[in-house]
Amino acid sequence: MNTNISGPLISLIVPVYNVKDYLKTCLQSILEQTYKNLEIILVDDGSDDGSSGICDEYARMDQRIKTIHLPHSGVSAARNAGLAAATGELLGFVDSDDWIDHDMYQYLYALMQEHDADVSACTYLLEQEGRPSKIINNTGKLYVFSRKEIIRALVKNDLVKNYLWAKLFKRKLFDRLSFPVGRVYEDVAVLYKVFYSSQKVVLSCVSKYHYMIHKNESITRGGYDPVKEYHYFLSLYEQDKFIQNAELGGESSVGVLKRGIHLINHTLLCPPSPAFEDIIDETMLKMREYRHITPWQLGPSMSIKRYFMCKHFGFYRMLYRGYRAIFKRKHKLLID
Repeated sequence: MNTNISGPLISLIVPVYNVKDYLKTCLQSILEQTYKNLEIILVDDGSDDGSSGICDEYARMDQRIKTIHLPHSGVSAARNAGLAAATGELLGFVDSDDWIDHDMYQYLYALMQEHDADVSACTYLLEQEGRPSKIINNTGKLYVFSRKEIIRALVKNDLVKNYLWAKLFKRKLFDRLSFPVGRVYEDVAVLYKVFYSSQKVVLSCVSKYHYMIHKNESITRGGYDPVKEYHYFLSLYEQDKFIQNAELGGESSVGVLKRGIHLINHTLLCPPSPAFEDIIDETMLKMREYRHITPWQLGPSMSIKRYFMCKHFGFYRMLYRGYRAIFKRKHKLLID
């Protein structure tokens, strides 16, 4: 593959919020790209830790950088502002606490050109301070997907991940699209629509994006946030409805139903809250749309849970909470 080529303007959207300890590393990795024809859009989402000043400092250093300052509204609003400001023919996304190999966009553009694709993608490495990099799928294998194939691969969430970063897109794929403001998992809410508008997607399993995991993030992953998890469920639900309406088939419906069951189970273990009860009600309402999923498709354990959730929820709530309390006590005794 010939990576020694120039090409059209790539607009890179970088949402920024309170990442002063990581932002300079991210920006340096972008400025040092071998692909020079870049429009770098830094969208400061109301940072109060000094990140705003770093954005302005780098904008003065390099004329390719544009800085937008917003009141704090979340990643979706920041990305929407970036989309509105982007003028490039191609589009990329970088999270402001991550960094990229110096040739990533040169590589992705060459990949896109060679295969006449609408989207090109590479793989990534997991980074954590004080630990060696963890390589994710650096086999060097190449995959070329049609529209139907990429949607099915996305639903499996194995080879193709539900992230916007580590990808290069034709800008036109985002025409008439926006990220849902006020929701997390915004990538999941949008990427399937982008792929549906694509005729061809190419993935090279070469790791060039460095995804940063922070210590506080890895610690708090053990906690459960029903609101965030409902947003994820809602995005999967919307994705499934889109796929079924487009007659693309696949196993997405089973996955949505299983996710809904897990969401309710975990929410039942949280402290009582009217907001959490609303989440349970909304999830149950959507789960009832999947009556056509057979026990054979769902599996025996999930089928039993679904039956009691839908038919005898009060009894199920009491039984599940009691079971989890007993399990927790037994687990503690084994540890002690």
